[in-house]
Amino acid sequence: MNNLGEEIRKKRLEKGLSIDDLSKRTMLSPAVLKDIENGAFDRYEGDETYVRMYLKKISDALDLDRDEVTKSYLALTEEIKQEELAQAAKEAQEEGEEHVAKKQMKLEKPNFTKKASVYEDKSHIKVIRVVIALLIVALIAVLIFVAVFSTHKSTETKSYTKSSDNVTGDVKTKKDKEKEAAKKKEETKAKQETPKVAAVTFSKNANYNYNFALADANAETFTFKVEFTTRAWAQLQVNGKVYTDFEARVYQAGESATVTLKSADVQTMRFSNGASKGAKYYINDVQVPFSDEETYNANLTRVRFTKVASIDASQAITNNNTTTQNNASSNTTTSNNGSNN
Repeated sequence: MNNLGEEIRKKRLEKGLSIDDLSKRTMLSPAVLKDIENGAFDRYEGDETYVRMYLKKISDALDLDRDEVTKSYLALTEEIKQEELAQAAKEAQEEGEEHVAKKQMKLEKPNFTKKASVYEDKSHIKVIRVVIALLIVALIAVLIFVAVFSTHKSTETKSYTKSSDNVTGDVKTKKDKEKEAAKKKEETKAKQETPKVAAVTFSKNANYNYNFALADANAETFTFKVEFTTRAWAQLQVNGKVYTDFEARVYQAGESATVTLKSADVQTMRFSNGASKGAKYYINDVQVPFSDEETYNANLTRVRFTKVASIDASQAITNNNTTTQNNASSNTTTSNNGSNN
């Protein structure tokens, strides 16, 4: 089953290429290339279209015959399906045999019947009924007594409280309560007026081209997260190189992917997202403020992020409000998807 993978590995070695070299030529992650060379095609069940696309890229990079490689892959997928069907049939047969064996081992439970005695004495049942009735009456009497006693005690306590001349303890006057309420109101107002500082600040250079600055300049790491709303292939590059900690593969609608990056090691990031409308991007859990035009573009999207030390308040943008930008409308030109390559 691994003949195709072995053929690709052999051709790569003949050309003196490493996995990383082939990854740069094909823009495929090293993990995907290793799976293909190891013949692990069963991991990509349901994604045969993408696998054929990968094989075409590899064929072009290694000067292999595209059609022959594709035919070999289709033969492998058919072989995998046949093996799965055979295994399923075998398991079903084994389960059926086990069920029959258990059924044969079951023993019929004997039906024991008790013959009623003609001379059976049922007088003790009457005695039990009388005892139960007496217990119920006694319980009701106890409950009534407890209720009356509790009411009487509560009345005495209230009477004693009203007739007391001296009261000790911490007693708050109306004026004290008003002061306390005013103090709490001022504290609440101060908390509401204190501006919240976002963990990340963004500024926009052009469509799909953003700068970001971390609020904590000394932070050693930050997170990058993507939420997919449609099925799409995705890949992350950091400083122009494929970032292998982010798995380059096909993601399903509703999936999300998060990676943690070292701040000192990142200057730029480029995220390739194949035709995924409505995808959301987050840095340190702060959503990147895409416009509707950017968010719902159905074409191949490449988003570029540049990490900067700080962003001027006049250039900062958020999801809910875009502040006045001197260069956002006059000094920048809206670019298409390919402008960030």
